[in-house]
Amino acid sequence: MDLKKEFEKLPCDINVPEEIERLYQWIEQNGLIETPKGMVGDPTIYNYGRISPDYEINPDITFTTSGQKGINYWFDLEEITDEISSRLVSFAESGFDGSQLAFWLDDNKELRVVHMGSGSGSMLCCVIANNAKEFLSLLSIGYGQLGDVYDFSSSPEEMDKHVKINHSFVDWLDGSFGIKRPRDASGIIKEKAKIGDENTKDLFCLWCNKQFEN
Repeated sequence: MDLKKEFEKLPCDINVPEEIERLYQWIEQNGLIETPKGMVGDPTIYNYGRISPDYEINPDITFTTSGQKGINYWFDLEEITDEISSRLVSFAESGFDGSQLAFWLDDNKELRVVHMGSGSGSMLCCVIANNAKEFLSLLSIGYGQLGDVYDFSSSPEEMDKHVKINHSFVDWLDGSFGIKRPRDASGIIKEKAKIGDENTKDLFCLWCNKQFEN
């Protein structure tokens, strides 16, 4: 699952962070890459990877770039604009409601990780990490579906006493990057903006609002 090659097929200005490349390598080394049965077309586009084969173990993230093919529909556009395709690339699904995680280049060309709620389930639309390492730190906390978290100052254990944390993944992050699992995400996710929110300071949400107007 070569994420760099998949990104080369897309009309974007985004380079895959080294930390995310190493994450994909870890996923592949642990045999966690699959291609859905019956899928037509280029099978590499529909490869997806998990941090754990057990869907009850958090975090609930499925890594795939397949969502990029229909990202214009998220913005309610018939066709993708150059502004969107050059700055935004979906690279994962968050949960089962259609929410996506994406890389986004802000106005200063800094790479951020963002959450794009499905609209029918989660409405969360904001920056969830300021860089790739911070994103991995967020994953290590062990929230299930990020769009369902009502309070990022609470730990997964406080929200669900039966939560299952992926400790092998947490140990790999510590050994590979020196990432220590935070108690919660209050120091990472600064503002929980929602789709279409006009009273927010979240830069991604405000950028999305402008794209909705096109």
